[in-house]
Amino acid sequence: MLPEKMEPDLTRIPDVNRIIVNLNDKTTPIVVLFGPQSCGKTMMTIRLTRWLRAHYYHVEPDRNFRPSNSEFYKKMCDSFDENVNSDYAAGHIHLCNFMLIKVSDKYGEPICQILEAPGDHYFDDKYPNMEFPLYIYKICTTYNPKIWMFIVERNWKDAKDRLNYANKIIKMQSLIKPSDRVMFTCHKVDLHPGLFVAGQPNVPQFFKDIENQYPGIFSKYENKNPISRLWRKYNCDFVVFSAGSFNATYEGGQCYVSTCDTYPLTLWKSITKNLQKINKNK
Repeated sequence: MLPEKMEPDLTRIPDVNRIIVNLNDKTTPIVVLFGPQSCGKTMMTIRLTRWLRAHYYHVEPDRNFRPSNSEFYKKMCDSFDENVNSDYAAGHIHLCNFMLIKVSDKYGEPICQILEAPGDHYFDDKYPNMEFPLYIYKICTTYNPKIWMFIVERNWKDAKDRLNYANKIIKMQSLIKPSDRVMFTCHKVDLHPGLFVAGQPNVPQFFKDIENQYPGIFSKYENKNPISRLWRKYNCDFVVFSAGSFNATYEGGQCYVSTCDTYPLTLWKSITKNLQKINKNK
């Protein structure tokens, strides 16, 4: 255990702070997926990509986001389609596996950009006070409007870990611009069948549990309007999500079957609603 005031060993991520990122598109909004390790960001991205492509959207990695001489990033981009179409679940990704994904309509007009990165860059339960990597700070300061998607999970780890993660969310909330949009996504809801009614997730109960288990993460978005607060306590979106079903294989991996379209559809509706509000406020 490290002494309380001692900084964590940054050699655990030897290269990430040296990687230069380049946002070629400086106007299209960025959706930042903020969540800890193994929270399901990658599988959510895969499930959403499958749904978007099935509905005639273009979803491709931005090959110019990282230096052109990076063979590592080139291989990541080259394997994007293979990972999206695979019947096997993505494993824990390497600490330098962060990429920008471009989403366009069927005519090629850009809609948003999605930043997908290892959970360790946002929260490490062994080093809860570790600073965010430099590229995340750079994303915070770009002119691009942003939607911050804070990913949570009901009954995740223990109360101490949830409190530490809540504090990390609150820290990020203090850094983002007031004009940016915020949404919360509760992942892996299929693991809680007791909170389903007639096959549908009980969203208000999931919200109540998340509000209790991650203290303070909604406080900044409390609705001060005495009338609308009667039916909308907070001015932020809350969406529940499940990427699909997973079964262990003899090789030690997991095979994967996508969940029903309701989850990616609801998620995309929330994203597009926030994009519309961004465009309205320009």
